[in-house]
Amino acid sequence: MKHPHRGSLLSCLITPGLLMLAASAAQANADAEALRKAQDPLADVKALMTDNTIAYGTANDQKSYGISLQPVYSIETERSFNFVLRGILPYIGAPKGAGLPILGPDPVGGTGRTWGLSDSVVQGFFVPKTESEIKFGFGPQISLRTRSDDVLAGPGWGGGVAGIVFGSAGKIAYGGILGHHWGQDDFNLTTIRPILIYNADAFGGSYIGYINSVNYDWSAPNSSSAWQTPLGLTVGKTFILKSGHMIDFNLGGYKVVDAPTGGADKQLKIGFSFYWP
Repeated sequence: MKHPHRGSLLSCLITPGLLMLAASAAQANADAEALRKAQDPLADVKALMTDNTIAYGTANDQKSYGISLQPVYSIETERSFNFVLRGILPYIGAPKGAGLPILGPDPVGGTGRTWGLSDSVVQGFFVPKTESEIKFGFGPQISLRTRSDDVLAGPGWGGGVAGIVFGSAGKIAYGGILGHHWGQDDFNLTTIRPILIYNADAFGGSYIGYINSVNYDWSAPNSSSAWQTPLGLTVGKTFILKSGHMIDFNLGGYKVVDAPTGGADKQLKIGFSFYWP
């Protein structure tokens, strides 16, 4: 004997389940897209990022500190490109004799440890609109003489160029940032920032990768003190809030295999960033 209501009963049971699965998959895709944006330096985002370093072994085994605020503002245009504006505002705590590439070729002067604001940098990237998985951006950068103490002098008034390539494949994000800057007092620095990040499934929003910079100082007295090359890894997690905002926290440990005179031999990297729609 057939049961005329069995089909409708099964439909009532199955349909909500399918809708829940579809909603869950859509939310997972939205979260994955949000996480990609947080890792993409060319993404259409607004953010306040920080890149903070405790450097061990500088100037007679003393520690140096760097707190870098990096506001990011993406501008969408009606043309064939978007424009990403990024600022870098460094606050430094360094002992006499420390060698820090962002302050140029000369060791830190003064007496004892000096705290204060160094010179700031503003970058602007033109980002062509493309359907490709690999994006790129390029543009000028200028430095502003914002130092609070001449002991912490960086490039002063200066300028340069920078370029970015970024892509992703599955759980891996990759690319790099290459920039060169000229400034006052023989400031002549190339910065290479590789991007290689693996996004894990174990904890939503968690990742591991390389988040640091390699520097070459063209004004260094010799090639052996021109490089600063940190090797290590960073682990982190991005939290997606119901409001659409994101908070990212990461922690990294690096061994500095090449360093300028008075430079660090180890680095502890701490990052905290806030993104909003």
